[in-house]
Amino acid sequence: MTEHKKRIIKSVLKFLLGVFVLAIVLLGCGLALSYGFGFQLEDLKDQQKMQEFIQSTGPFGKFIFVLISFLQVTFVPIPGMVTILAGNYLFGFWDSLILSYIGMLIGGLFAFFLGRKIGRPFVNWVVGDKETVNKYLKKLKGKEIVLFFFMFLLPFFPDDLLCSIAGITSISWFAFLILQVITRFTSVMGTLLFMSGEFIPYEGWGVPVLIVLGILAGILFIISYKKSAAINNFLESISQKISLKFTRKKVEKEDSTLNTEKEEKEEK
Repeated sequence: MTEHKKRIIKSVLKFLLGVFVLAIVLLGCGLALSYGFGFQLEDLKDQQKMQEFIQSTGPFGKFIFVLISFLQVTFVPIPGMVTILAGNYLFGFWDSLILSYIGMLIGGLFAFFLGRKIGRPFVNWVVGDKETVNKYLKKLKGKEIVLFFFMFLLPFFPDDLLCSIAGITSISWFAFLILQVITRFTSVMGTLLFMSGEFIPYEGWGVPVLIVLGILAGILFIISYKKSAAINNFLESISQKISLKFTRKKVEKEDSTLNTEKEEKEEK
């Protein structure tokens, strides 16, 4: 068998594996929500209906909320702010923070996994437009870490699309993981603090504070975008050094284990 045929077979098997994993996850989520609890995915776009549904599930409420947060990042195009604020209403600040973080972090990593394993077919399907994917890739090229950082941090960008698109960029697994760990927590915390209306009101002194915060975020994004190539190279080099350090430790540990086993065999 030629090397070219081997690559084709490997690509096809990888694609089929990704489709299988995707189908299993979608089927599991669909059964849990639609058949197990009588809920339709379309209702996720209505915060009131979502809250009523989660309340109706009783002791399963927190699990269902994590599942919905997962779907929000992967397959259901709704703003994360909707699910986070629904969780705040149902469970309070801290539970909403933890549950939203868990669901969105797992969802982001899973969408990245599918994008990397299945590739463009999956990403084009999620985005729904091949040209939109090309535009994102063109803007992100050489600036992935910086731009993804702000896109995940700010509530104005489509998380479900970005995570799958990240899978077909040059960003490493390690760098994407670190981005998700930091930005998911920060964005959920920021949404609860600034958008729930409990800490900064939507009236009186809260209005100018929110405006100033929005302007500062915009300025920071613009500055970082202009310097994004240099910042991205710097962060990518740090990511590679840390990743290489972990790899070396793993190899050293494996070598040590093999040497120990070899010595034990020789002694016997």
